[in-house]
Amino acid sequence: MKKYLYYSPHLLTLAGLAFASLALMALFEGRHDTTVRYSLLVLLVDRLDGTLARRLGVREKFPGTSGEILDIITDLVGLTFVPMMLFWRVGLFLQGTGAVLVAAAAIVASWKYSRKETFLKDGYSVGAPPVFFSVFLFYFLALRPVFATAYTAILILLVVSPIKYPITSLVTTHWKPGYKSITNYLTAIFFLPTFILLESAPSVIFWIMLTAILVQLTVYPLLLCCRVIKPVFDRKT
Repeated sequence: MKKYLYYSPHLLTLAGLAFASLALMALFEGRHDTTVRYSLLVLLVDRLDGTLARRLGVREKFPGTSGEILDIITDLVGLTFVPMMLFWRVGLFLQGTGAVLVAAAAIVASWKYSRKETFLKDGYSVGAPPVFFSVFLFYFLALRPVFATAYTAILILLVVSPIKYPITSLVTTHWKPGYKSITNYLTAIFFLPTFILLESAPSVIFWIMLTAILVQLTVYPLLLCCRVIKPVFDRKT
């Protein structure tokens, strides 16, 4: 029985993929609120499965199953492709740009994940994290399409840019105190009201999250360049 306990993080990751599939089906049926809630569940899984896997030592117990690959597949489908499809279908992007943005986001995110092992060895990431799920903040805030379009286009460019980002600030399962885990803790605090109320939740929630993401995308690379943040990968929990 203990053997199956060690496999539970993989099952949790696969549950995230199931939520992503349900989100896509709900999108095809026009049930947008349901799509959003299933997508949020994918995000929740993404914040938990890696931490659980390391605490249980899953890599050592089940070396034949790659949790990293399972996680990348789930991230690409559930945190990039399906949300971007939703944003396109609900008109969050300027007319005529949605299809290009969806395809470009999927391509650059796939390319970025393919380089993950190199980044972990170097201690820093070249290019921004493919945080296309953050476009949800524009959806919740009901901002004009020009803002979501501009943000997404700039994010795509940042992902493929030569700008160096501190690796620890990009890891979604990093739960140490301090700036490295700020987006994780904010996500945990705001998850329940967002999941229940969606865009009816207090807008301050989404403005705080958006500010944190923008700081991560703009200030952190400057701190790394100035050596205020060291290029190191020290995730343990």
